Formats: sequence, structure tokens, C-alpha cells
Amino acid sequence: MRQLTLLFIFISGMLKAQNDSVYVDTKYLEDQLYASISYVKMLNLPKPISQTGFSYGFGFGFIKDFPLNTRRNIALGLGLGYGLNVYYFSVKEYVPAPVPSEGIELKSNKVGMHNVEIPLEIRFRTSTPEKYKFWRVYPGFKFSYAFIENTRLKQREDFDVEKIIAINRFQYGPTLSVGYNKWNLHMYYGLSEIFSNIKNNSYTIGIHDLRLGLIFYIL
Repeated sequence: MRQLTLLFIFISGMLKAQNDSVYVDTKYLEDQLYASISYVKMLNLPKPISQTGFSYGFGFGFIKDFPLNTRRNIALGLGLGYGLNVYYFSVKEYVPAPVPSEGIELKSNKVGMHNVEIPLEIRFRTSTPEKYKFWRVYPGFKFSYAFIENTRLKQREDFDVEKIIAINRFQYGPTLSVGYNKWNLHMYYGLSEIFSNIKNNSYTIGIHDLRLGLIFYIL
């Protein structure tokens, strides 16, 4: 009987020590890695230009989480990442100056922009140190700079895309991420012009973009 009592005391002590060893991280950080994919809608297109094909974007990066309260469910996020945005469009008619005897029709045009991105977010979430699935609402703003541009044009003759559009390398606009757990809707509205006019055009170009898709936050 004495041996059983000692064994019971030993097991009870082991279980208590195990429970006491469960660590709750009260200084936790959330959502510091992200990956996104989106459909891109081109806005403010002049009549000679129309969107064709499926324009898309995706990105990934790191966002540093800075909690703003003791519950750590309100935070500021500042990050650095990479993004690729691909735009498909056609030009139904282009008349440069001086006017040639015959216009040039462009079709199946593709412009890809590889960007360095700086996202900034204000983070509202229902997270706790023990809860790994929670609701989030992250309004923010994003700056990006295109360090590489790729263009592909199909037409009747050799043509330089810079004869019809100017590609703006610096982009910026508001963002919003809303969702639960790993599934989150993401939106970006470009306040800056992705393509703008050049002096040879007979019409005005000032194209913006709207991106709608999903963003996945990790860790």
C-alpha cells in the first residue's frame, strides 16, 4: 500500500509539472509572412484601348507585426515583399504624329511589372495567445516600384510599346484584407496611373488598376 501511495504521489507530481510547463506566449506576433493572388481590372481605359485576356497579380513577403495594446489584437504591420502584375490589353487604333498613311493595330499585348512592395497595415483581429484561428480586418496602404518590365506585342510590324504608353514605375494605393483563419479577401485600388500618356498620342491615357483576390497570412 505504501508503494502505491508513493507511486500515486509521483505520478501526480509529474502531471502537475507537465501542466505547469505549458507555456503561453503573451508576447505573440501574428501574420508576419504573406502570399497573395489576384485578378487585375484595368480602369479608366480610353476608347482605343481595351482589356483582353486574364490580367493577374501575385506576391509574397514579410510583414513585421507591432502590437499596439496589451491584448495584442490591435497592431501595426510594416513589410517588404515582391509582386508581379501582368496586364493584357489591345489597341484598336493608334494614330501617331505625324499621321502615317496607314494606322497600326496592336493585339494580344502583354506588360509584366516585377515590383518591390512596401505594405503598411493597421491590424484589427480577434486573436489570443491560445487561439490560432481568428477574424481579421486589415486596412492599409501599399507602395511599389517596378524594377523590371517585360513587354510582348503581337502586330503586323515591329513596334515599341513606349510609342503608345508610358509605364509608371512608382505605384501606390489603399489596400484591405478581410477574412477568417487562412482565407482572406484582399483588395488594392491604384491611386497612381500604371500607364500614362505620351506626347505623340492623339488621345489621353491615364489607366489605373483594381486588384481583387485572396491573401494568405502565415505565422
